[in-house]
Amino acid sequence: MLWVKRIVCGIIALILIFCSIKLIEDSVQAWQVFGCCLLIAGITLAHIAIFQQLPKYNFWITLIAIGLAFILYSTNYKTSEKEAQIIENRLNNELQKSKNIEKNQTSKKEVKKKKKKVSTGFNPAAYPKISGSASVIHANVFYIGGRYVRLYGVDAPDNDQICSDVNGSSYNCGQEAVSWVRGWIDNNVIDCYLLKIEPNGQDLATCVWGDYDIGAALVGAGWALANTRETDIYRPYEAKAKSESSGLWQGTFYSPEDWRDIKRSRNDFTIKRTSTGGGSFFNFSSWFK
Repeated sequence: MLWVKRIVCGIIALILIFCSIKLIEDSVQAWQVFGCCLLIAGITLAHIAIFQQLPKYNFWITLIAIGLAFILYSTNYKTSEKEAQIIENRLNNELQKSKNIEKNQTSKKEVKKKKKKVSTGFNPAAYPKISGSASVIHANVFYIGGRYVRLYGVDAPDNDQICSDVNGSSYNCGQEAVSWVRGWIDNNVIDCYLLKIEPNGQDLATCVWGDYDIGAALVGAGWALANTRETDIYRPYEAKAKSESSGLWQGTFYSPEDWRDIKRSRNDFTIKRTSTGGGSFFNFSSWFK
């Protein structure tokens, strides 16, 4: 009968110890204290079942110390684990934010690129193309593949146009523009996309040499103006050439359109060069007196 009592006490002690460990592992401090009490009770019952007597006071002190130490260790361990989880969550959130920001910036760049493409008003590659070496007729008129083509959005001086340089001296700016284009493409194979085909006239085209837009290069070098009646895409190149005093912008000149109007109104004019005092620019009004 005594062995039965000792076995029952031992079983109850094991149950109490198991329950106490689960309660001590809980994050609520009250349950941890209750679990510590159950642990002490379970160990006490185990002592009684083995030695058949109550433990001495030093045994109680040892049990209480062990229970408190276990509670402190479990609490600190769980706190450290929780803090590590919080830090990891914050890092993940920051990483996700940086990815979202990078994605938004990429999307904005793509939208800008799309808007820029749309702003050109046309896709040259969608039009018929002719390739080959070009003969320069005027700075913006080429003979290529058996056709005459005029550069889209570009207005260059005619071959007989006269301009004034920085010193006020006259020079043939039309021929200078032609020479610049000839020297630049230098009989290289170019591609011209025919935007508008004229059976008996000059086709309207955009011409490129490799990755370079010939119209943009011509306007950017200052030897032609942006034809804003057709498009505004070359306006920034014109502004750049003007700010750098390149090409025609080194001195004074009539716009090619105005020059043609003057020629139509005065077919028999004579150009007279007159000197101006103080090194001023050439006086264009004196040409037609």
